Amino acid sequence: MRVIALIEDPGVIQRILEHLGLWAPLATVRSPPPGPESWPRHVSLPLTYHPVPDIA
Repeated sequence: MRVIALIEDPGVIQRILEHLGLWAPLATVRSPPPGPESWPRHVSLPLTYHPVPDIA
């Protein structure tokens, strides 16, 4: 198999993908993140830091 062409023009790429039924543009609007009431209980636990000695 050989590469015989490289298509870089976004408009041409979109038309080709639309013709093949493969055009699915990225969503531009996202839903807001879920509120803290939907999080598991353990996510509000404080994080603890235990320093690890530097072994050099």
